[in-house]
This record gives sequence, structure tokens and C-alpha cells, in this order.
Amino acid sequence: MLGSKLKDWDKMKDTAVESEQTKAPLGSSSRASSISFTISAILDMAASRGAIAVLLLLLLVLVAVQLEAADDDATTTHLHFFMHDIVSGSNPTAVQVIKGPASSSPTAPSLGMSFGDTTVIDDPLTETSSSTASPVVGRMQGLYMLSSQSGAVLMVTANILLTSGEYNGSTIAVIGRDDTAADVRELSVVGGTGKFRMASGYVLWKTTAMNVPDATVELDVYLAPNANNGTDIDGGGSSSGSKSSSSGGATMMTRSFGGKWVVGVAAGVLGSWWVCCC
Repeated sequence: MLGSKLKDWDKMKDTAVESEQTKAPLGSSSRASSISFTISAILDMAASRGAIAVLLLLLLVLVAVQLEAADDDATTTHLHFFMHDIVSGSNPTAVQVIKGPASSSPTAPSLGMSFGDTTVIDDPLTETSSSTASPVVGRMQGLYMLSSQSGAVLMVTANILLTSGEYNGSTIAVIGRDDTAADVRELSVVGGTGKFRMASGYVLWKTTAMNVPDATVELDVYLAPNANNGTDIDGGGSSSGSKSSSSGGATMMTRSFGGKWVVGVAAGVLGSWWVCCC
């Protein structure tokens, strides 16, 4: 196609030259001036088409970037829970299994813990801050330990197990540093299973009630789209339990198209147009 266009281009120039030759005697200044004007007009037209093509390409790239950003936002999964860490009473959900060497004089009096103290947890997760009035939608299973010699800082490693709704049976692996003196802490999501296989993201962790040694922590979990595309552990895409519109306040939208796909198609179309016009 490019070869035929070049031939057409040459033919157009030859026609313009022949036309001008019939209008003026050979060697006249008016003929040379007219030919120069015709060729200049053709070149100007080609340059303007090239500029338009470049501007269109830039515009399409900008649109694609915006679509990609909107698409990423639309596919983020948000889960919201309250975790109830109960150390006291006859039925605790958090049990200390290792005592640090200085347990007699707590390093973190606000937590009643010393450096090295390690606690195993099976804390209930509810939709509201009430541990009794709100149904349990999952468990936080794992451990935390006091990992600072000078402050109330915990090392947390645990799995969020969802026990109801669309994500029943799926887990989210959480690990990170919990500086309990901070208002809001951020922990990492490093994986998952079931609906959240290969998940990544983060957890915003905020203490809403503290009655040492018991605590209620509000969790906001944000997950990026996973490589499993939401299929369950059996690969069939069905839920392991009953379906609902949310799980602990979870919301999820499905990816429709990506800005990168738009850029590819736009570049192909624009490239074809460039060849045809030039």
C-alpha cells in the first residue's frame, strides 16, 4: 500500500508540472514560480496532516491514561471489619504462648506486654464494632509479638479467614508493623487463597476501643485485582458458600477494559491512517 501511495504522490507532482508547462512558455519565470508554489502547497498540506496525526495520537494517549486510572480504581476490592482481640475472661481469643525475658517489668505498659511476648490469636471479625450484636463474618488467625525494646510496637502475621457471604472460605494473608501509638497503621497484604488467590494490597488498622488487655480494631482492607480473576480454589469461579452482595462491607467491581488496550488499538488505527494520508 505504501508503494502505491508513493507512486500516486509522484504522479500528482508530474501532473502539476505538466499542467504548468502547458500554461507558460519553456523557461519563463511565471512557469517556475507556479511550479514552486504548487509543490510548496503539497508539502504544506502533508505537514499539516502530519501535525494533526501527532495531535490525535497525543489526545488518544491522554484518554487511555485516564481510562486506565479509572479502571484500576473500579477494580479495587474493599473489605471492612472490626476485630475483637479478647485476652481476658474465661474464653479468650488471644493467648500468650511466649513470655519475653523482661515480662516482670513491661516494656509496653499500655499493652501490658514486654519485648518478646508472643500471642496467638483467633479473633472474631464482625461488621460493626459490637462483638455481641453483630454477626461474625470471619476470623483473624495468626500471632503478634512485641518487637520493640522501647515502645508499643507489634509484629503482626495473620490470615483473615472469611466465613460468610460471597468470599466464604477465602483467606487474605496480612503481615506488618503495628505501631499501636499511631492513630492509623498500615499493614501489607501479601497473598491469599480462594477468591483472593495471589492477592496484594494493604490494610488500614485503627484501634477503636482499648480496655487493657482487650482491644477492638477497625480494619479497612484494600485489594488490587488478583491474577486469579476472582475464580475460587476449584477454578470454577463459584463461591465456597452462600452468596451475598457483600462480605463485611465488601464491594467489588469487574474490570471491563484497560487503557493499554485502547492505546494499542488507537496506535494501529492512527498508523494505518498515516500511511493512507501520507
